[in-house]
Amino acid sequence: MITQRLRQHLQSGVIEHIRRHPSWYPISPNLLTFGALLLAVPACWSISEQRYLLAVLFILQSGAVDLVDGCVARGLDKTSKFGSYWDAMIDRYVDCLLYLGFVLDGHELAGFLATTGTVLTSYAKPRTAMVVAIYAQDWPTIGERAERFVLLLAGLLLATWVPTISGWSTISLMLWVTALMTHIGAVQRVLMTRRLVQQQEADRR
Repeated sequence: MITQRLRQHLQSGVIEHIRRHPSWYPISPNLLTFGALLLAVPACWSISEQRYLLAVLFILQSGAVDLVDGCVARGLDKTSKFGSYWDAMIDRYVDCLLYLGFVLDGHELAGFLATTGTVLTSYAKPRTAMVVAIYAQDWPTIGERAERFVLLLAGLLLATWVPTISGWSTISLMLWVTALMTHIGAVQRVLMTRRLVQQQEADRR
């Protein structure tokens, strides 16, 4: 995916910079990860108050922290299994907080479905790992976090200047697209898990 390749390109540059200047990064990677959650709180409030440009600012800052924390861990050779787990958990909290803002803004159903789709898509892969061996790389399904992130920002920016499209709320449209995309992605992962389990069972015969 384009978003994944761009992220990897940015991360490689940041990691190299950190390795050249380790003294510039005295903060713990896990503490830095928590900063993404703190920034999601005012982002949630800004969304609920329909201050979408301000929300975009906080979301971008939260996303930047999410990008940098792993780079700091790798650049300082402080990667750990708990750090990976902690990062994933904070990501889920950030996602839920952002969509909570839309629920508080009056988009209850669309916000709820976008939230559940996001959580289920994220949960599907680690749950699969509990029943069958899987590879570490991302699965080729829609609804990845980077895609949701881009769609969220695009929806907020567009809603700032074009609040409605053909009589539909721009925010509502963005949420319904997110809900559809993530639930399709969750179903894709269920089907992939079913295929992997069937393949494993066939190999044992």
